[in-house]
Amino acid sequence: MWAKRVTRVTGNEVDAIALDAFEPVKEVKGLADTWWRGSDSLVAMYAGEAECLSAPQCRIALIYSGLNKWGLYGGVKDESK
Repeated sequence: MWAKRVTRVTGNEVDAIALDAFEPVKEVKGLADTWWRGSDSLVAMYAGEAECLSAPQCRIALIYSGLNKWGLYGGVKDESK
């Protein structure tokens, strides 16, 4: 709702998403699905069901871009700072 743009990526195109400048979001890090946080974006990667069904074409990533600091905050304090 707060993102200026939402991009849906599917199948093998999910592998092309560059996550070098992103960090895993602790609040939703899991075995099947993982979110990544960048400077103004969140990337939600859903691959667990696709892996269980041996159907990599079913992988989905949603890229929420144009977020401000509030939109990127997940509610968990960063204890390393």
